[in-house]
Amino acid sequence: MDAVETKRYEPREAVMARLKEKRDLSGADMSGMDLSGMKFVALEMAGADLHDADLTGAVLAGADMSDVNFANANLANARIGGANLKHANLRGANLHAAKMGGINLEEADLTGADLSESSMVGAGVAGADFTDVVTTDAHATGVSWSDAKVQPEELPAAAKPPRW
Repeated sequence: MDAVETKRYEPREAVMARLKEKRDLSGADMSGMDLSGMKFVALEMAGADLHDADLTGAVLAGADMSDVNFANANLANARIGGANLKHANLRGANLHAAKMGGINLEEADLTGADLSESSMVGAGVAGADFTDVVTTDAHATGVSWSDAKVQPEELPAAAKPPRW
């Protein structure tokens, strides 16, 4: 497997320019950046590094986010739909009140993530690790928790589809 070229983006404006130019952020290093409220729709982000990034209220839809590092990222109130998060690192991520629908979390690591008050509809979780995940007031439907490598200690209640 070839090494993915890592691109370093400092200002938020550089990320926006890159999105307009090519719609490909694969391998990009956006760690620690303030990307709150941004829309990442139908683009390539495989292998990107977003650890410690602020994605509060961001929209992540129809994107390939396989192998993305979201460790300790703030995804509170984010809307994540139709996205591939296979092998993603979401350790310690804040997904409080996030709306998630039709996402692939296959073999993702959500250890210690905060899913409180979140909504998850139709997610694939085969091999995913939900060790020590906070699920207070979280809701989910169409999720086969038994497919997960480690299930949440407290399973989320059944949910109605989220309002987008």
